Amino acid sequence: MHSNDILTTFTVAAALGVCLFTVASFLQVSAIVVLLIGGVIAGPQVLGIVNPSDLGSGLSTIISLAVAIILFEGGLTLDLKGYRSASKEICRVLTIGVLVTWIGSTLLIWTLFRFDPAFCFLAASLVIVTGPTVIGPLLHRIRVRERLHHILHWEGVLIDPIGVFIALLCYEFYVSTDGSHQVVVTEFLMRFFAGAMFGMAFGFLLDLVMRRGWIREDHTNIFVLSMAMLNFGLADLVISESGLLSVTVAGLVLGSRKTPQLRSIVSYKVELKDFLIGLLFILLAANLDLAAFLDYGWKIAAVVLGIMLLVRPLNIFFSMYGSTLGIKDKLFLSWIAPRGIVAASMASLFTLQLKQLGVEEATFLETFTYSVIAGTVLAQGMTAGMVGGLLGVLRPVASGWIIVGANPVGRKVASFLKAQDIPVVVIDTNARDVRVAMREGHTALSEDAMLMAPDAHPQLYSCGNLIALTPNPDLNRMLCRRWSEIVEGSVFRWEPSGYETEENAHLLVGDKVWDQIPLNRWMQSGSESVPLEVVHAADGTPSPANVLMTANGRGVTTKRPSVVGNGDRAWLVYHATSEDTRSTIPLSPSNVILSDQHKLFDLYREMIVQLQNTNPGVQPDGLLDEMWKREEDYTSLLGHGIALPHVWTDEVERAVLIVGRPKTEVICPLTNSTIEIVFMLISPSGKPDEHLRNLAQIAKLVGTEAKRSKLRRATSAEELYEIITSL
Repeated sequence: MHSNDILTTFTVAAALGVCLFTVASFLQVSAIVVLLIGGVIAGPQVLGIVNPSDLGSGLSTIISLAVAIILFEGGLTLDLKGYRSASKEICRVLTIGVLVTWIGSTLLIWTLFRFDPAFCFLAASLVIVTGPTVIGPLLHRIRVRERLHHILHWEGVLIDPIGVFIALLCYEFYVSTDGSHQVVVTEFLMRFFAGAMFGMAFGFLLDLVMRRGWIREDHTNIFVLSMAMLNFGLADLVISESGLLSVTVAGLVLGSRKTPQLRSIVSYKVELKDFLIGLLFILLAANLDLAAFLDYGWKIAAVVLGIMLLVRPLNIFFSMYGSTLGIKDKLFLSWIAPRGIVAASMASLFTLQLKQLGVEEATFLETFTYSVIAGTVLAQGMTAGMVGGLLGVLRPVASGWIIVGANPVGRKVASFLKAQDIPVVVIDTNARDVRVAMREGHTALSEDAMLMAPDAHPQLYSCGNLIALTPNPDLNRMLCRRWSEIVEGSVFRWEPSGYETEENAHLLVGDKVWDQIPLNRWMQSGSESVPLEVVHAADGTPSPANVLMTANGRGVTTKRPSVVGNGDRAWLVYHATSEDTRSTIPLSPSNVILSDQHKLFDLYREMIVQLQNTNPGVQPDGLLDEMWKREEDYTSLLGHGIALPHVWTDEVERAVLIVGRPKTEVICPLTNSTIEIVFMLISPSGKPDEHLRNLAQIAKLVGTEAKRSKLRRATSAEELYEIITSL
């Protein structure tokens, strides 16, 4: 076999898979449909540019490893809280519904094909799962009522590990038979316990290594990936066919342990999983025997129709017996059950492995599963909106609001919206501010709005608008860009006046609001004196210049009115104070340095040591540890190359500012963005107002590109100090 053929097949499959994933995302359709169609067209039966046979026995190895990593990632992301909080309907779908689907599909297959019962159970186990990667885009497109959305979403997410375990156990059960198809119980139990024990051991070992910090942070992801592959290989080497079960258990253990590095591991694994799915499905689709679909004739079509029109409705009506769901809701749930990636990948893997064992009917697994996938995804995906409309289960456009920022400003805005009976959800990574928001009666989530999966939070179903109210304007812009593709309504962001530049204006997403008001000084945790007030029509009418939000009969608007309308019910008003906010920043010439450091941590250390020269009571190591811990949790990068780390401490009597400009490129660890100037503010404990005023003044210093350009042009520390104090 020519090595160029192997290289061509592998590289084309990988590139085509990623490209088709992007196409599917752009078209907002199920990726599995696009991948399957693309794989068949690229395969040997059409264009012939992807030939899985060129890979020889390596095809089975690639598929095995890819499926193992996909299952490991699925175990990592298992939401045990979702099981605990699942409603009665979801719990019944995951128990009674699973049994009905499994047994009903088994009886259909056995009735029409008369295969060995153990083989029928194995085939039926592959179509238990409803694919979350297929359900997600479908629900986002058709907007069903909240309760139905909740049931379908959590069924797709939580049924994955259940279906995987049942399929793996059925596979172990089937391969643990002798020539007369009598179950060899000891062999089956050995495979099961070996896989489970290996998986638990690897999971707990990985958790221990991560918690002890024995692996460098920048090596964590590749270490976990390599250990997952080693787990799969060793388990399979000790007892054949136990590797998949082992790696799934390892993922479940590591995910349930809430390992500190889990977020970065999951983020990395999600990207790797998408790459592997793209590669895998191009190879699998190209390797499909299309003639087999015709060979099984009308019987395969009858099985698919039976699963869609008989088994699924039985699943729902048995599961929902005694539920308060109406008949139309149950009929809609009966129609929506598309299968997806897990079913297809495991079917292809089992088919290859059973062919190597000489099982004649092995091809049926792949043909049957892909027929169910094609039938459910195409038929149900294309008609879901129409069926939902006919049954009257679709919901109107969501009118609620998501507020990113549980700071005092965000909470004031949330209170205003809540007073108008508008659903509001506050999101923030600051757990303290989230707790305060919850004590004030708001629905609040301690999550990163840039990374969180919206479908995993039913509280967001009624929210169609978003406003980003963090003190970081660049983060607000990124939030608007991400959520504009998720929410159905509008997105808004706060940023200071003059922050927008002409060259990037066309790239911005969302409406800018309240840019003339220095709200960032009240967006810091602990700030209490927020000059925002709710004024009702019965209390008089405010000046239009001070109005931030208006509630009237049509809803809520963020546009500042030229006149206050008679039909307005309430206003969110900003009360400017007479306090002079143009405070002088606490900077001395000796605390401006040009640094030769190449790493941000070393630059911080040099700046804090410089602080010690003028403040002998400062302990550099302790202050550096506290500041760097904050940096690892949330970057101090404001954007445009400006970083603003800040901290309170009892080691200084008055606020002090240190400015450091590196001579060479310094990279922000969390964002990989270049940092050009660092403004480090150290304030005494117990003086939050002064601290916030200084932060606001510093932000104002770097608020426009013209000011930032002046700072960059400085060639010495003395010149940089003169420019800062003159701005």
